[in-house]
Amino acid sequence: GDFYRKTKWRTEVIVKKIFELPMLSSLLNHEPELLIRGLDISMILDGKDLSDANRHVCLSFKNVLCHKHTSERFTAEMYDAYDTVVEIVDSEWLMTMKKMNETDFNFWQPKHFAVYLDGMGLYQFVAKGFEKTALS
Repeated sequence: GDFYRKTKWRTEVIVKKIFELPMLSSLLNHEPELLIRGLDISMILDGKDLSDANRHVCLSFKNVLCHKHTSERFTAEMYDAYDTVVEIVDSEWLMTMKKMNETDFNFWQPKHFAVYLDGMGLYQFVAKGFEKTALS
């Protein structure tokens, strides 16, 4: 399915699969390139798929309010985000932000996105939206 429910520490976490990467993160040609322009952050990935074809994609997170990268050695939860952009619905991070400033939270209506890259760890973004672009 498009989402699953997971119970951890008595809190239900709903994770929606948004986009599966067109390449294997274990076969990236180099580390992801992160570009920050104003409130938007783009992650450019370049690697090979299962048929050994070169694939390029740009993952764009729009109106980013927070972001973090955690090394694979310190990633406690992958959220089923291996080689996949997922949305973590009503995450603890989102709820903390909402408690801090409900007015701005309601204005931005942010979502919690994550993607796990083999050998590199978990990248997370609290942003208003996500777009993908295939690159030549």
